[in-house]
Amino acid sequence: MSSTSTHAPVTTVMHPLRSRLLTVTAIDDIGPRMRRVVLGGEDLEADFPAPPFAAPDHVKIVVPDPVTGEIPLPPIVDDRLGRTPGAEPIFRDYTVRRVDAEHLVLDFVLHDHGPAGRWVGAARVGDPLGVLGPRGSHLYPSDYERYVLVADETALPAVGRWLDEPDWDAEVTVLAVVGGVDEYPLAPRARSTVQWQVLPASERPAALAAAAALVADDTDAFLWAAGEADSLKPLRRALRERGVDRARYDIDGYWRRGVAGLDHHVADDD
Repeated sequence: MSSTSTHAPVTTVMHPLRSRLLTVTAIDDIGPRMRRVVLGGEDLEADFPAPPFAAPDHVKIVVPDPVTGEIPLPPIVDDRLGRTPGAEPIFRDYTVRRVDAEHLVLDFVLHDHGPAGRWVGAARVGDPLGVLGPRGSHLYPSDYERYVLVADETALPAVGRWLDEPDWDAEVTVLAVVGGVDEYPLAPRARSTVQWQVLPASERPAALAAAAALVADDTDAFLWAAGEADSLKPLRRALRERGVDRARYDIDGYWRRGVAGLDHHVADDD
């Protein structure tokens, strides 16, 4: 059984809730099924929250109403979302891939179902998009000797942020379980290896669970995993069965097959 971690725990910091109406300034297909959208505009503030070692930071996008084309962007009242007259806004969570004073970069998996998928498939430069948040940041410890990052397609933008951390010299192993080759561009990084596994949905849970062995006997290793919620359950069980200290891993079900707009903040029943 693994001993208790002596490293700093994952912590959370909250940010003031902000609402923005931004505009698409660039679009780039960066993989067979991945589209990068760059947003900008006067509402993009210079102090947009982007702390280090907060790779999974995400915003909620608000897509245009499919009938009117209007974006029902809710107002902020006392640091909470206010009511929107007329159409109810449609929210979806997306990782902040990169941000600076003039650009907010989001990466989308292309698909023809769901409001966000339909929006990005038809998006053009000049199109508007509502953006809320990020509401908070999970700050991850930076002082482990080794990190194991486990992701499906939807979590690869967060992996990209992990690998972009400047002046970070830890050893990193990425396990990317995806549907096709050349799924997503990850920049080369010293002391990092990427293991691509192209697998159908039925074979992914076992492959993800195998990642537990990479950290089980190494108390100076931290595991982060995200992707389809049910496929990650065997990994959670494997880590518990091996006695890995709960402080040494963080697992987030970003989405669930067959469920629209999964609230990944709700604790999983596993």
